[in-house]
Amino acid sequence: MPVILTSPRVELQNLSFNQGMELRVTGVPEPNPVGFTINVGESECNIALHINARFQGSGPGVIVLNAMKDGSWGTEVRDERNFPFRQGEEFEVSITFANEQFYISLHDGYMLEFPNRLEQPQYSKIWFTADVRITGIYVK
Repeated sequence: MPVILTSPRVELQNLSFNQGMELRVTGVPEPNPVGFTINVGESECNIALHINARFQGSGPGVIVLNAMKDGSWGTEVRDERNFPFRQGEEFEVSITFANEQFYISLHDGYMLEFPNRLEQPQYSKIWFTADVRITGIYVK
């Protein structure tokens, strides 16, 4: 049985998330969610991949991708074409770390790509925030 994490912030440290590895996250958005984030990086100031699922009230939401280097955000990439996250419904996000890219696969089969702007071959920290109950975290 998976451990259910309900804290507004869940953090995994001292990992080795290397090129060629996959991170799978399953969870359930809480009632009346504003949004949630999945971050991969080295610290609060150096985030290689920031996935921000933003719920937009009664309309479809938006997925925002970005990176932060030395405390400064880069140019965000917004995807409003597909937003499969629904309040109370389980989701899965799979992130495959390749040499120069992160490949993000959503539970409905939709794919996103984001460059590895920090250009590191390995990251040691993964953390999640906001309106979601994490039901599973798998790194392989």
